[in-house]
Amino acid sequence: MKKLFTFLSILSFTLLIWSCGSKPQPEEISGLTKYEDAVVKFSINYPSNWIMQSFPGARFLVYSSKGVRDRFMQYDSKGKIGAKIEVYVAKLDSGRTLDSFMITTKLFQKNYYSNPVKVKIDGVDGYKQSYSFDLDDGKMDGEVYYATKDGKYATLLSFEAFGGTLVGYRKYINDIVSSFKLAREPEEIKPETVKVEAPPPSDTLITKGGDGYSISIPYNFRSETGKAKDAMSSRNFIGERRADCNIQVDVLDASKQQNLKKIVDENSPKYGNAKPTVTNLGGQQAYEMPYSFGRNVQSKVFFVIKGKKLYRITMNWFKGEESSYLPIFDKCIKSIKFQ
Repeated sequence: MKKLFTFLSILSFTLLIWSCGSKPQPEEISGLTKYEDAVVKFSINYPSNWIMQSFPGARFLVYSSKGVRDRFMQYDSKGKIGAKIEVYVAKLDSGRTLDSFMITTKLFQKNYYSNPVKVKIDGVDGYKQSYSFDLDDGKMDGEVYYATKDGKYATLLSFEAFGGTLVGYRKYINDIVSSFKLAREPEEIKPETVKVEAPPPSDTLITKGGDGYSISIPYNFRSETGKAKDAMSSRNFIGERRADCNIQVDVLDASKQQNLKKIVDENSPKYGNAKPTVTNLGGQQAYEMPYSFGRNVQSKVFFVIKGKKLYRITMNWFKGEESSYLPIFDKCIKSIKFQ
């Protein structure tokens, strides 16, 4: 009886040690190094042994490993455990405010986010929010900071980690936030300097989340609330170069009508009686219709049902720059995934 008790005790202790050892651990940080943006002058201390990507004047990304960078592209439900740091900057023009910037840059469902709280960032008032949701291998946790130094440029600083490991980076997060410097308006261009037109869509894509879907878009595009009165939610993905070149994803209620072909046939007259063709989006059967309401703008609309939601994806491009936009937009459409 004593031997049996000893064996069970050893077994229980072994299982306890194994259980504790299997908990995901934060990636190693060997030290911090400084990055300063050459255009809008934000600066950040980041882990020197992590993978860094920079897009001056717009975005800065750091990943704890290549494997976790690939996972963050689609926020896969399981995979490599690790973390990401991101800085995103946008100009506050055309009526945009810090509040609207906070709304349009959110990637996930509203219920994943805590209420914003006021914090000091680079000596000015800003906001902080945390967010979290369950994946197959644990929680994806994040926290995001928003602020503007000069009222002309807004800055987002975010930290995200898979497997419930964000808490393990707390000391570094605090150090990074306390030393972070916000973006500001670039210095005025000298008269003799030639003003460069905004670039076409980048072939470097980043993943944005929506209401039950994700889509990869050019890194130099922004995500904003779309204008679609009949939709439950709408996101418009657009760059700075042209207002007539964009991708918009509208989410509509499909709980009362699940016949996709019937929906498409009923909508065809709205698109000049365009002829629908069967295609596939995100592993789901879909319909595609090409159309044009303007002499210089070509468009396509896609319809697909997933669960009780109807997704209407529209892309528009200027015919004069079709070679720059259409191949990239086609990649964006093919990248769509549904949850």
